[in-house]
Amino acid sequence: MNADDVRTLLRKEVDREGGQRAWARKHRVSAMYVSYVLSGEREPGDSILKPLGLERIVSYRKRSVAT
Repeated sequence: MNADDVRTLLRKEVDREGGQRAWARKHRVSAMYVSYVLSGEREPGDSILKPLGLERIVSYRKRSVAT
């Protein structure tokens, strides 16, 4: 899942809750922050991810070197 997938899920939950303000109030985050995440201006943090049942996982891998 990537940030766009999270935004899609957040949009569905916001719509189900009746709007950004209602969702934000229910989950104790600012409506402006929800708006920023939905517009792609900010990445979703824990205060957005947790109510969606998600967690951030970061991974690294070795790059292949072209010869």
